[in-house]
Amino acid sequence: MGLRFLPIPDGIFESGATGANPIEAKAVAEAVIRHALEHPQLSLGVATFSVRQRKVIQDYLEALRRANPAAEVFFANHPTEPLFIKNLENIQGDERDVIFISVGYGRNENGFFAMRFGPLGTDGGERRLNVFISRAKRRCDVFASITDEDIDLERAKGRGVAAFKLFLQYARTGRLNTGRSVTEDPSLNLLADQIEGFIHQQGFQAHRHVRISGLFLDIAVADPGMPGRYILGIELDGRSYASAQSARDRGQVRGL
Repeated sequence: MGLRFLPIPDGIFESGATGANPIEAKAVAEAVIRHALEHPQLSLGVATFSVRQRKVIQDYLEALRRANPAAEVFFANHPTEPLFIKNLENIQGDERDVIFISVGYGRNENGFFAMRFGPLGTDGGERRLNVFISRAKRRCDVFASITDEDIDLERAKGRGVAAFKLFLQYARTGRLNTGRSVTEDPSLNLLADQIEGFIHQQGFQAHRHVRISGLFLDIAVADPGMPGRYILGIELDGRSYASAQSARDRGQVRGL
């Protein structure tokens, strides 16, 4: 049944109040009730990235269960795999037919995104994420108030955060863009340095060795108005490419 991305565009992360995203939490709790009524034969688990987000979902769900007594059949029908709501640090070997993931992170009421991702930003964050996203036996639904394009890896460091950005991209687009750096020719380093310097002189940021949309770029020019996005990609072919007998054909096939 796969992986689904369910955007919550009006979600707000209340960093100073609840330390959670109540709008997203309510959407997840409502989805639990819908699941209970429409797919009672499938076991369900809810995973959150923080203890506070877990608590807010639990509070909403308790109120919704009281208002929807017909849903109680579902909660009684899975004695060996009961509904769970757990945060990142507490999920280990738990598996369910369907898993709802509540990202929680997002912009505050002023539209600012702090780029803080809790345990994902620490050593081993990528291993925690791997356990977290592999608990579903049949389907995984990702509820998020942000997308992969909102995550700026220049501001948010760590392998866990980079893996999380990739996971969100895959959930949203169905494509997994991985690969190697294309700048393998040492002779290109000087040229790349000169191009990067020129880009900086024009008032833009340049990033080296970028993987995006199936392309492996030597240099990418960052979009100043949208962190995590790029407005220009630059490939440096190098001597080996230029001297290849098929270089002209390869360029024509790619439309260059």
